[in-house]
Amino acid sequence: MASAKTTKRVDVDGKIYRVTRTGDAVVVARKSFIVSYDIGERDAQRRAVLIATGCQIVDELPSTDARLRGKLLCPDGAPTPAKPQ
Repeated sequence: MASAKTTKRVDVDGKIYRVTRTGDAVVVARKSFIVSYDIGERDAQRRAVLIATGCQIVDELPSTDARLRGKLLCPDGAPTPAKPQ
């Protein structure tokens, strides 16, 4: 059975991020035409994931398109599947 895919919009420091979760995988991107990707932007994306899912992002994959991809580690220690909204 395929995992449900959910997307949430999250505000972090006045910037809007789109967090898309499929099972224990997550992708986060800022809704902006121009994004300067640096450590501050990466940290804001990590906070967006935490706000949207309640989980931390781990096993991050580098990206050249200013998106952050990775797996989720949830508080109970095991990733949980996404729940439809």
